[in-house]
Amino acid sequence: MPKCLYDEFKLIIGGKAKVIQEDLSREVISTLAYLSSGFQINLKTYDALANVREPYENLLIEARSWLDNNYICKDVEGEKESDLHRNLKAVAIKHLIEIEKIKVDEIHVEEYIDDLKPDILTPNLVVDAKTSIGIEPNDELSDLKKYSKLSNRIWAVMKPIAVLLDLDRIIGRINEAAKQGIEMKVMIPVKDDKYGSKLISLENFIKEGRNYYSQQTT
Repeated sequence: MPKCLYDEFKLIIGGKAKVIQEDLSREVISTLAYLSSGFQINLKTYDALANVREPYENLLIEARSWLDNNYICKDVEGEKESDLHRNLKAVAIKHLIEIEKIKVDEIHVEEYIDDLKPDILTPNLVVDAKTSIGIEPNDELSDLKKYSKLSNRIWAVMKPIAVLLDLDRIIGRINEAAKQGIEMKVMIPVKDDKYGSKLISLENFIKEGRNYYSQQTT
């Protein structure tokens, strides 16, 4: 990972980077900033990564505000829940209502089903927000397998920075789940012109990053 990225997010990451690279090109740094900001920061500078935190946090806060203004009954606090976790849940619920067109009364938040309590449960889908604080992102995906008792479709909602820092092993966890018959997807909150925010699959997130990088180098 680039040192500038580690310096910016080391308190959130909660650990020491294993690899630090100093020789990244401006195009790579610009692409990392674009992805880390949820497709909001479009800067062609070496310090672009220093500008991603506030816009991304605002993206999540705005989704939470939308939820509180429209369906506050679904803004349910979990046990010992951080603001980041609650905001990630809000983005997910907003996406389910506005884009997936799931009925509000079919969205269950922080409810026990036997001995399990997923963040969000809808018909044939479990959605769980992962903050990646104090734990490696790929390990959080391993923990999600328990929800296969409720549905074989599981979404992990994660910040782009967490995904970028552990991408190879995250993909490995997804492939491992697929071999066990579990349709696990990593969904990333990003900016959307129509809805303000939405969730995008890891596959499309990577594709968008490649397209953005290609535009910088042509």
